[in-house]
Amino acid sequence: MKLTKAKLISKVKAPLEALDMYILRNQCPVRKDFSRKLENGFYLSLGLTISRFIENAFTGTFYYSKTTSWGAVWGDIPEESYIRPGFLITAEERKIYFDTENEKLRDYWWDGFDDSSIASFIEVIKLTESRLFENTLLTKRIEDSLSVSQLKNYADEVKKLVSGIEKLNFTYSYLPDKKIDGIPIQWFKTSEYVLKEQNGILNKNTVKNLASDAFIQSIIDNL
Repeated sequence: MKLTKAKLISKVKAPLEALDMYILRNQCPVRKDFSRKLENGFYLSLGLTISRFIENAFTGTFYYSKTTSWGAVWGDIPEESYIRPGFLITAEERKIYFDTENEKLRDYWWDGFDDSSIASFIEVIKLTESRLFENTLLTKRIEDSLSVSQLKNYADEVKKLVSGIEKLNFTYSYLPDKKIDGIPIQWFKTSEYVLKEQNGILNKNTVKNLASDAFIQSIIDNL
């Protein structure tokens, strides 16, 4: 039996929420992963990935930034803001949680059908998540990133303007042909408007990505 994202979510949802660490993003239909807003205004997200080669294997990846554009590490965005938990624990901790003598093993995959493996995954997430936002050097590098600031400014502007976008006289060229991931059309309209007004890169993909980011942020911001 192959592990699916729905089956995996059903197994990790309760223990993650019991830790009061993540809010399930499928409160909006855009993505089925977890995210929360931190006291410093950053977002900490956890994405789940199922192996293409081992049908019961999965892993998780953190994304720590001022945006929920999970995995965005272009420009001057620090690559370390997008990282798997195995890279955040010590060699001694890897021996314990990965049950291996291989001190170099970092990219570890868990068994989605094994309760003890699920429990181990939860413990590793609990152990490592604070190591991102407690990393003052990484936080400063994200703060100083021009690419992060641009993404944040775009999303902030979309969130500010979305409620009144229908009142604006604007011709749209990059709206989706149909509804995407349950995001209301006004988020796409506002995203195109903001990108146009701020001379951003403008195409269907950038409009879609900004609409998704701003929409997810608005839900998390108000929880």
